[in-house]
Amino acid sequence: MKHRTRTTLALAGTIALLAACSTEDPDAGGGGGSAEGDVETGSGVTDDTITVGMLTDLSGPFAAGAAVQVTQTQAFYDRLNEEGGVCGRDVEVEVQDHGYDPQRAVSLYRSMAPNIVALQQVLGGPTSAAVLPLAEADGMYLGGHGWAGVALEYENAQIPGTTYSIEGANAVDYLVDELGLAEGDKIGVVYFVGDYGSNSLEGAQHAAEERGLEIVPQEITPRDTDLSAQVSALQQAGVSGVILAAAPAQLASLAGVMASQGMDVPIVGNTPTFGPSLLETTAGPALLENFYTVTSIAPYSLDEPGVEEARELYEAADPDGELGWEVPLASAQARLLTTALERACEEGDLTPEGVVAAMRQTSDLDTEGLFATPLDYTEVTEPPTRTVYVSRASADAPGGLEVLGTVEGPSAQSYTFG
Repeated sequence: MKHRTRTTLALAGTIALLAACSTEDPDAGGGGGSAEGDVETGSGVTDDTITVGMLTDLSGPFAAGAAVQVTQTQAFYDRLNEEGGVCGRDVEVEVQDHGYDPQRAVSLYRSMAPNIVALQQVLGGPTSAAVLPLAEADGMYLGGHGWAGVALEYENAQIPGTTYSIEGANAVDYLVDELGLAEGDKIGVVYFVGDYGSNSLEGAQHAAEERGLEIVPQEITPRDTDLSAQVSALQQAGVSGVILAAAPAQLASLAGVMASQGMDVPIVGNTPTFGPSLLETTAGPALLENFYTVTSIAPYSLDEPGVEEARELYEAADPDGELGWEVPLASAQARLLTTALERACEEGDLTPEGVVAAMRQTSDLDTEGLFATPLDYTEVTEPPTRTVYVSRASADAPGGLEVLGTVEGPSAQSYTFG
């Protein structure tokens, strides 16, 4: 599917984008250093097009944010195509909806793999876990798969930031160092069982041991949207803070029930937990009072060039669209893949394996604020950064999150990956 943008940005903006994405030559762009006709190609690449895939969740628990990411991703490549594309070719995006169903994600991947050079996104922990081994066997780049630590086992997987475990460790460090929790306090962790929530729990448990706190875990599933029982258990345990590794529906219930039961303690969410529309629900006042989030990606409101560029692109593509962290995330993921595609072209190998190899040569990658630090993908078993943004709910900030700063706490630094 080929899309055209509704607005044209200045050529200088795209040159600056490709310079920021370059790992070697800041002047590299377009067809790269190799003659375009001499580039070896494989699945998903013709003389005129490069096709990348998105396996996303347009009908499951993350549907609202997924739709935003599809819009932004398509707008990103539309603009890139108008100004020369990659390696002299237009980038086309094939989008499929897995509905947060791992079996459907596997079936869709098998049908689209022969027609794509890379997977721009597989949204969701369970779906990513199901697709990752297949993509590895095919030598297929897989980006935009969330932040589950399991991705660090795969050379072909490009994690967009850090892991849920590092987010969880940083959340505990922030609760102690900035929000007043002390040794001996208890922290509740409400989490989806699986590669998302369980990974966040692992990081929080590590940090709690390091800082002398106790974790009170509460398992849930995406089907659980009334967390009254979990809140009662946390209140009975006497927790002084809560970490949530779930989706916006669970955050709305958690905050609302906690407020109704008089639990005035901070809630810290992983990246996927928040959506700005929550502030318009009955849970809004409780979120404004007590909700914080640690995110691998910059929130929508951050005043940095990469985020400003993402906002401009999105607001032109969908003036009435929901504003949230998914906008900078989609731009960031597209930048990461564009960097790998450009490098693969320069190396003369625009096959799926060539894209993976190019990604693994990426180091000290500056995304102009989309991520909290430059990124290094040269070590497969290490996340490219351990620093996250910390924000809190705000009725005044675009996208509903006010950025408070960044954090890389001592527990996040000491966490090791087995």
